[in-house]
Amino acid sequence: MLLSLKKYAQHILTGACVAVAISGIAMAHEWMAPKDAAAVKNPVNLTKESSANGKAVFLDNCSACHGENAEGLNAQEAGQRSNTPNLKKRLATHSDGDFFWKIKKGRGDMPAFEDNLEEQEIWDVINYLKSEN
Repeated sequence: MLLSLKKYAQHILTGACVAVAISGIAMAHEWMAPKDAAAVKNPVNLTKESSANGKAVFLDNCSACHGENAEGLNAQEAGQRSNTPNLKKRLATHSDGDFFWKIKKGRGDMPAFEDNLEEQEIWDVINYLKSEN
């Protein structure tokens, strides 16, 4: 009886740990592009020219909040309400279309760049981020 209670407690603890891990992932990825936008493929080939253009655009428009190395800043450094994400790490779990939509549309502290950047520039930024991984 004691052994089965111990196993039961282990199963409960394991389940709780999995739930916490899943909720942490969900919270980290709570802002996702609509499925159709996330499915959009990057029409700009990842070339040295595209990456160099993207780096220039990133440094001019994004680095103040995301850091010069795109690894994010704490809220105080960025002058935001919350820490900014490490964009290099986010590439592993977000599509190019997702990044494009977020850059274009913005949300909260993240400004919308649809009136300030050409679509080519946004895709170049994404290519720059990809080339840094």
